[in-house]
Amino acid sequence: MLLNGKTEIVGIIGYPIDYTLSPAIHNSAFRSLNMNWLYIPMRVLPDQLATALVGFRALGFKGANITIPHKMAAAILMDKLRGDAELLQAVNTVSLEDGRTVGFNTDAKGFEDFLKEAGIDLENQGVTVIGAGGAARGVVLAVARRGAAKVFVMNRTNDRTLELKDVLKSAISNSEIFERTFDNEGAKVIKESGLIINCTPLGNTPEDMPPVGLENFHEGQWVVDLKYRKTGTFLRAAAARGARTASGEGMLLHQAAASFQIWTGREAPLRNMREAMNREIVR
Repeated sequence: MLLNGKTEIVGIIGYPIDYTLSPAIHNSAFRSLNMNWLYIPMRVLPDQLATALVGFRALGFKGANITIPHKMAAAILMDKLRGDAELLQAVNTVSLEDGRTVGFNTDAKGFEDFLKEAGIDLENQGVTVIGAGGAARGVVLAVARRGAAKVFVMNRTNDRTLELKDVLKSAISNSEIFERTFDNEGAKVIKESGLIINCTPLGNTPEDMPPVGLENFHEGQWVVDLKYRKTGTFLRAAAARGARTASGEGMLLHQAAASFQIWTGREAPLRNMREAMNREIVR
């Protein structure tokens, strides 16, 4: 069907960007609702982020998603931050409103909705988060909101973990955040965690595994890797030791639905978006 009128444009910026499933998810949603909208991927180098945001205004974009490595840098460049973006100082969704960039963060809601859908109960549980970047901030906030008692953050350097603790301390008073070293010694907390989330690019192959100490995985745990598709060494290793596993599609789907609603003011066609995502995954 041909659609009349102006085509509204949104998209996603990141570096690299070829892996993203977001264009398929959003464009399918627009088609299902007969909306004259288009979602495009854009490869933006870190030193070009500010220029890209200016370009959104000039080109009349309605908004965009922000992904690795730009989430925290984007927060500094926004004209205004709202909701979780202000709390987390990390942006994954931009809306253009009267020529001004307004930053949102749907990562926490996306991960929280995934936890609900999967039936993962975190009340009084320990959680280990590997990484402390923009996505990890949303994940830590989500698990705290779901009742995690302790959140152990493993990162290469303590400065980002300490910054994360400082950012979130006022919002998660019922959860404690502990920094752990990025090595097998620090990973011992995995043994006492009900949920482990890998928020790093590591874990695809045996050569680039994060230092988790595979013996720490066991039955009764959930292990999640935010990367798409359950094919990496990290998840296979956890599953081999009896843990239940999930990759990042659940979080992706639910944060995409929240972004869709921000841009369009309409409820996202979640079933259609899930079907489009699953078609892309099996290709």
